[in-house]
Amino acid sequence: MRTTSLPNRIASIVVPQDDVSDATWRWAQRSLPDYLFDHSVRAYCWGAAIAAREGWSFDRPILWTASLMHDFGLTRIPRNTMCFEVEGAEIARRFLERHGMAAADADRAAIAIILHMQPSVTFKDGVEALLLDRATSLDVRGAGYELVDAVRPRVIGEFPRRAFDRLFLAAITREAAIRPTCQSARLLNQTDLAGWMARSPWAEDRGATGG
Repeated sequence: MRTTSLPNRIASIVVPQDDVSDATWRWAQRSLPDYLFDHSVRAYCWGAAIAAREGWSFDRPILWTASLMHDFGLTRIPRNTMCFEVEGAEIARRFLERHGMAAADADRAAIAIILHMQPSVTFKDGVEALLLDRATSLDVRGAGYELVDAVRPRVIGEFPRRAFDRLFLAAITREAAIRPTCQSARLLNQTDLAGWMARSPWAEDRGATGG
């Protein structure tokens, strides 16, 4: 289990330093397997980097907490009663409120978690939801890979991909087998997630990504 303290920055990217962000960081180190922990931190970094590139303002604690908690439902697939992202969003909402986040902000984080699996997210859904959607798409299948050129080597150096592709695809496959009406099944069976990942820039750049 990791026990590192909350960083001030990852590469050049500012990490929020409030109590809820710190509690979420400590929770993530205890609760997520390495492949999802690293993926979740990378998602925040990609989202923040995209926002900086586009000149978008966003709430850092909301994006940080949503990013760190967005895939927790994949760790408990047999126990879930709903699609993993919906289950995870409810867990995140309760956790964040319990640790002092305002209810409205916890709702925004939970909505971002739910929407990151949907086929289309827009500004109308909230800038943090849009950033999490774009960041997870970038990390899973390389969509917008070039948008994070400036920070990618340093972020990957600290939070490498290693076996992420294999382990993530296996988790999505388990979810789709148990809950065939969830978004996981759509990604796997209708959009050829496995093929998309195999053809992504990440797959072509193993040496630079720690794979």
